[in-house]
Amino acid sequence: MTVLSGNTGVGKTTFMCEYSLDLAEQGVPTLWGSFEMPLRKVCLFSEPLDPPIPSRIAEWARMFSENIPIYFMNLHGAQSLTEVLKTMEVGVKDSGVEHIVIDNLQFLLGAGDGAFVERFQRQDHYVQKLRAFATEKGTHVTIVAHPRKEEIGRLLSINSLYGGGKISQEADNIMFLQVDSSTSIPKKYLQVGFCLHFTSYYFIFVVDITTKMM
Repeated sequence: MTVLSGNTGVGKTTFMCEYSLDLAEQGVPTLWGSFEMPLRKVCLFSEPLDPPIPSRIAEWARMFSENIPIYFMNLHGAQSLTEVLKTMEVGVKDSGVEHIVIDNLQFLLGAGDGAFVERFQRQDHYVQKLRAFATEKGTHVTIVAHPRKEEIGRLLSINSLYGGGKISQEADNIMFLQVDSSTSIPKKYLQVGFCLHFTSYYFIFVVDITTKMM
């Protein structure tokens, strides 16, 4: 199980769209659960960008219908965990799904009116069930999760993950989309904060924050 976190607007969903599409193009059957962003926008973010868009419309339609094993849950907003797990099981059984994306955990839980302690307990329960599903079915589950509210400019760490400790305990990999604004040219980069089989390291890619060009 992998957890991806990052501050609001940093590009978590965009990154996951590109990442999951790349895996699907390599033949990894992928099931998307988009509980925050409408499915239409997820599909737009998942479109390959090179060559230019107009020249590839027909090709995309053919690829997605014939070659790319990527599927989408017909669910949005707060959902029953039972319903989500049922949809995941159908995906594994009927389509051979090997990778499941949950975007994101907080929207799946819903806003709710309960106290923080109750909400943390519900999140821990959801994470435990998702982890158990991944282990039992032999699939990989990637969870997009919001961090706690941190001081502006402060880089995220495992302690920044929202909720109780279950999400970091159950994860095999924890990744952060970081923004370092301490330099003259701000950098956005993907950091592997934890990996069960390796020590912490990170990949850096420079981004023009003002134009959002990568």
